Amino acid sequence: MNQLGHFKQQIQTINNKTNMEIFQTGLLWQKVEVIDDAILLITRNKRVPALQALDQKDRITTRLIDQALLEEYKERLKKALVEQLGIDFVTIFKDYDPDTEISVTIIIKKGKLTQNLRG
Repeated sequence: MNQLGHFKQQIQTINNKTNMEIFQTGLLWQKVEVIDDAILLITRNKRVPALQALDQKDRITTRLIDQALLEEYKERLKKALVEQLGIDFVTIFKDYDPDTEISVTIIIKKGKLTQNLRG
């Protein structure tokens, strides 16, 4: 396996572990792409059952809870990536669509990744 493939596997492992810590369940699937100074994660997550039950009756509240969970996820993911891979960040963006259970995370790194991961 080349360095880029190994790096993507490490990102997937860290991402899945972070989801397990917060949501008590792993990802259904995930895809990692590296583009210059950005890491793109596209994942399918199982909706938290309690939030799913409330979505129809009180979407405003569940949206606020979703946002709080996204913020916690970003903090934990950033900490894990810094500790385990030494990645220096500019920012992390994340959004989640509860209807499709798909989330997108964009990690903007300081400097380009692809130059260091060829092989």
